[in-house]
Amino acid sequence: MLIKYLRLVHAFGRAFWILWIKFPKLSKAHKLQEIKNWSQSTLAIIGIQVAHATHYTPSENTETPLLLVANHVSWVDALIIQTIQPSIFVAKSEVKRWPIVGNIATACGVVFVDRGSPSSARRMVDDVSSALHHGYCVAGFPEGTSSEGNTVSLFHANLFEAAVNHHIQVQPLAIRYTNPQTGALCVKAAFVGDIGFVQSLHQVMASSGIQANVHVGEMLSPEGHSRRTLAHLSHRSVSSQLELLNG
Repeated sequence: MLIKYLRLVHAFGRAFWILWIKFPKLSKAHKLQEIKNWSQSTLAIIGIQVAHATHYTPSENTETPLLLVANHVSWVDALIIQTIQPSIFVAKSEVKRWPIVGNIATACGVVFVDRGSPSSARRMVDDVSSALHHGYCVAGFPEGTSSEGNTVSLFHANLFEAAVNHHIQVQPLAIRYTNPQTGALCVKAAFVGDIGFVQSLHQVMASSGIQANVHVGEMLSPEGHSRRTLAHLSHRSVSSQLELLNG
């Protein structure tokens, strides 16, 4: 266990080196690749295996940005999505105060939002629009809360406003964590209740292995949709995918 933590400390140190030393010299494509590589190596350190239920062709080699939306189970979700499609994330403002992780998230350009503040939600839409305009994919969890991974709560519509305004396609994803030996639902990664980040991290690190199963849905066009109808369509897609993963 000590070795795992030492490797994680090294990974955090490497993240700071990448973000503050390497990033200023890198192109956009190389920055995204560094984020993807770091996320893959960090998942391996904390004991998460990622299984893709369907094929996904990343858009990072094109100039076409996407809005990726998924059900929310854990802080691990963000690392998983970064290995699939490096993106600018939308996260709750509390993440900014997490030890070390908050600094890394800020340096990665995470858009922080206070979901109880209309003005913060407005700034979030503007920041997401800016990221999409500059060719970045944006990822977020429209439920606004996390769960153990059995169901998907209704999606808030704010995140979809930029997609509608800028005619950005939406890529729905479903994530389910399982025991790699039995295939049964694993709640060790679930970031729910009163558990704090450090406690959750230890719970993941102490597990005997967790598999993250990812199902990629059909791309959704914003054509003819309002932000609310696009949110509803995305919710239905993610819910259907999760049902497939749940068997």
